[in-house]
Amino acid sequence: MKLRGDVLKQIRRKRGLSQTALAEGICTQATISLMEKQNRLPKMDILTAICERLNISSDRIVENEVSGINETFNQIVDSLISRNFEDASTLLKKVHVKNLESDFDKQRYYYLVGMVQVESDQLDEAIFNFELVLTQFTTTSANIYLAMTTAGMALAYLKRGDKERAARLTNRSVKLIDNKKLIGSLHQWASIDCQISELYLQLDDPDNAIDVANKGIELCREHDSLFLLDELYLCIGRSYLLKDEPEKAKESLEIAKSLSIARHGSVTENTILLELKNLEV
Repeated sequence: MKLRGDVLKQIRRKRGLSQTALAEGICTQATISLMEKQNRLPKMDILTAICERLNISSDRIVENEVSGINETFNQIVDSLISRNFEDASTLLKKVHVKNLESDFDKQRYYYLVGMVQVESDQLDEAIFNFELVLTQFTTTSANIYLAMTTAGMALAYLKRGDKERAARLTNRSVKLIDNKKLIGSLHQWASIDCQISELYLQLDDPDNAIDVANKGIELCREHDSLFLLDELYLCIGRSYLLKDEPEKAKESLEIAKSLSIARHGSVTENTILLELKNLEV
């Protein structure tokens, strides 16, 4: 694999970012400098986060890269976000773990396998794969998959009916986010906020659900992104329903409805319309 530092520099400048701004929360400014001046290839998690920040695919700045795996992982993530679990499972079967060279790729793989298994109620298998991520790949640089995996395990235990352990794991995932400078993209940060907010909602903790969802909303606004904003507002609306505050619930649900139309051209989340209809009764 060969990094095109000149292309990276050109794209960075077009985005109006300094080396320091591009590096913030991901790596050092010196790393960006080495990438641009000496074509130094960083660790895969750093490269992925930089590409996410620049909103480009890695093959824009890396030549002769086996980029198919990143594309496959991105497709799996998109399928999970849109709840197309059958598509996610089919794509995962195309990935051969023995061909994954970096710990970061293996970490991503076992996390995604676990999430698909949770949705298909293969809970023991999911927990096993989540534990692999947390115990076998702890030497990799701190990235947001540590928090995402912890939240995934919380969901598995919640579906098992073990609310106490699910609550502990949910709180631990929040601490990971708050206490560590984790490497992650905007989409990953918004996704984990949405996931944790939904966990708190299912744990009958609407106040924490609202708090975490608002953090995700603030993050998306800072980056002028609509990504998952409809689902974050849906979490807030459902939380206010749980708190028996129908006016605040309706306000958040109406915002969720408008955002869903803005993102997809229609209301793709049926729960939004269902909750609004129930409020009219």
